[in-house]
Amino acid sequence: MARLILNGIDISIDAVAQRSSTTIGGIGYAVVVATSLPDLVVTLTSSYLALIVGNIAASHLCSLPGGPPIIDQHVLPGQQPGQTHAQACLLDHVAELRNILQAYHSPPATVTITIANSALEHADRAWGDHDEPPT
Repeated sequence: MARLILNGIDISIDAVAQRSSTTIGGIGYAVVVATSLPDLVVTLTSSYLALIVGNIAASHLCSLPGGPPIIDQHVLPGQQPGQTHAQACLLDHVAELRNILQAYHSPPATVTITIANSALEHADRAWGDHDEPPT
């Protein structure tokens, strides 16, 4: 599985920019998205498994300092309107990351994550050889 670095994903906590790196890779019907925030010692790895036209099984593994890994699983409805499979996976990953970062900070912090359109378009390269169903 070739992993692509996604630029254009900016994370800030209480308006302070955070250093981060996000990658995406796809093989068969699986997509893996990983984000690392080295200054916070936080990583989130999300795995997605689905047929092109079905629901998407999502598993998230998060590592935070001072605690055991956190695992979360859920199902995303298939056929996300206006989004390709890889884009739906990336958006779910970023939403999970935002929730984790908000829960991690005490007192509560304002977490903002912006995704450039170019990052969404670049995510599709990880899914490359698959035909998307019509939206």
